[in-house]
Amino acid sequence: MCRTFRILLLFTVFGAWLTVAHAQDTLQVHGVPLWKTGMRIEKYCAIMEEDADRPLSFEQAKQAVFQQYTDSFQLARNSPRPLLIQWIRFAIRNQSMTDTADLYLSMGPHYFASLYDTAGLLHKSGIYETTIEGFAKGFLPLQLLPGQVKMFWLRTEDRRSHLVPPSLTLDTPFTCYKLVAEGMQRDRMLFLLLSMLTGSLFFISFFAAYQYWLSRDSSFLWYMAYTLSSAIIGLFWLDIRHQLSLYSAVFHDLVFAFFLYCVPVLYSLFIGKMLHLSVQFPRSWWLVRILLVVAVWQMVLQFVTLRTGYFLFSKQFGYFVSMAPVTLLNLILLGLTAFSREKIRWFMFCGLLSMLLLWCMPMIVFPKIEFRLNKWNMVLIFLPFYFLLGLTIEAICFSFALSYRSKLILQEKNRLQRQYSADLEQALARRTAEIARQNESLEKQKIQQVQTAFEKKLAESEMSALRARMNPHFIFNCLNSIKLYTLENDAQTASEYLSKFSRLIRRVLEDATAEKITVAKELETLQLYIELEAMRFKDKVRYSIRVDDEIDQDLVEIPPLLLQPYVENAIWHGLMHRPQGGAIEVAVTQPADNCLQVDITDNGIGRAAADALNSKSATRKKSFGLQMTAERIDILNQVYGMQAAVVVNDLTDNAGTASGTKVTMKIPLF
Repeated sequence: MCRTFRILLLFTVFGAWLTVAHAQDTLQVHGVPLWKTGMRIEKYCAIMEEDADRPLSFEQAKQAVFQQYTDSFQLARNSPRPLLIQWIRFAIRNQSMTDTADLYLSMGPHYFASLYDTAGLLHKSGIYETTIEGFAKGFLPLQLLPGQVKMFWLRTEDRRSHLVPPSLTLDTPFTCYKLVAEGMQRDRMLFLLLSMLTGSLFFISFFAAYQYWLSRDSSFLWYMAYTLSSAIIGLFWLDIRHQLSLYSAVFHDLVFAFFLYCVPVLYSLFIGKMLHLSVQFPRSWWLVRILLVVAVWQMVLQFVTLRTGYFLFSKQFGYFVSMAPVTLLNLILLGLTAFSREKIRWFMFCGLLSMLLLWCMPMIVFPKIEFRLNKWNMVLIFLPFYFLLGLTIEAICFSFALSYRSKLILQEKNRLQRQYSADLEQALARRTAEIARQNESLEKQKIQQVQTAFEKKLAESEMSALRARMNPHFIFNCLNSIKLYTLENDAQTASEYLSKFSRLIRRVLEDATAEKITVAKELETLQLYIELEAMRFKDKVRYSIRVDDEIDQDLVEIPPLLLQPYVENAIWHGLMHRPQGGAIEVAVTQPADNCLQVDITDNGIGRAAADALNSKSATRKKSFGLQMTAERIDILNQVYGMQAAVVVNDLTDNAGTASGTKVTMKIPLF
């Protein structure tokens, strides 16, 4: 039963095909006809329009059902589908038995066109086709041998709303070249005007780019982008109308998908920047931003759909890329421009209005008028010319707005300059009077400053002299220790001592002329000195140096050799008289951000017992070293405005017996 049904279905399809084929007449030619004009062949054609979401292959198209060509198929140009594909079938018989029929098929301007016979693809054509150039974009050659009958299939592909009504003409080589020559003669004025408008837009965009380079004003950047996009549109229509083969098919689709939306987006941003619409009308500008986003989405959607040839909602594609959002955007911009408070608003308003009128008026008025084809009427019936003309007039009006704004800015600068000059003169007069009143006090202050500077230099010189006196005294103590080991014939200890002493001498020489050194360097010098003294007293001197972790020893600076005299005094006066020796602890803390505290603690015999021993050498050391250090602290306080202080406390045990001495030194950080 199923097999019988299939056979009946095949016979039905075959019968339908025979009916259509019989209804479709075969065009008769006799070699190459001697025609003066081409022959219209629509009545010999059958037509089929694709309605699937994916384009059909040639084999699939051959199996499709064709209908006799009628004018109703011209309504397809209003189809909402993104890609409009039609197949036209016709048959030609060459009645001549001796001559080959070399003919041309003129199918009008289509984006893509392909000619097939039963064997497959013969030729390609179309304004998007990059493999051919010149007038061949509108013609397809076909050839019939003597007595041959051929069936041809013509596939045309157009973009939405740009389908040219099917118009098929069979031409001889003579009528073909004649038609091309007549077309070039008619189009010369259109080519000239389109070239002038496109060149003007390119010139304006280069001028805007130069102005932006000079002023770095973002208004010129948006203006340049807008005019450059308009110029690219001009090149696009020149290439489409005059078949110049400037661009690839991808670039053609890119411009076709973007130009209706990109240009309004760019000049909307330019107008908003020039008139500060986002500040004057914040709520309305949010609506403009939403429409701009919709326009950008429409650009991407249309480009992707045109390149892939597939869209999920192909039947409703026209709604997704409708010009309604862009039209609403222009109307809102027109209203906001008219109500703006900027002085240049009428330049912007006239430019936008002229562009909209030239864009809409031809599409409304000209379809109702019939024109005779000549060089001027070719301009009138080419609707993109009006859109390009509107863009050029709009760009010129916008350039007037930029120039007038520059004039307003210059006037404002001149006004501010005059106001500034007047204010400066008044301020100068007041300042002159004030200077006259202050001359006497300034003279007194100058004398006082000179005197203060002299006293400061004198104090600095005195401090340098004290530091120079202290260094030899310190070296003298070290030399005594070296002498002791030499007399005892202890070569190894003497060598170790000399090594430490050389390091100490180098440190002292490096710091001798420095006003400040880091805490790390000062403690390194102090440690070397204590180690030398410990070796001299046969390791009876023990020590520890402790620095708080919060102190950056390599960053905090203090005057050099400020701690050594107090450590020396503790060793000689406190620990020297104890048979078992003693310990010295040096603790460095920072109780405040601008103050460093150093505590030097020893467990010696104390100051009272040391005074009772009445050691002459110790007395000299104390009076020399500590006295110079006290003088240095006084001078530092005077020169740098410091408040350094030294406090000495006697330590006692629980029984009240002296157990050592603690020296607390507070050094301000500056």
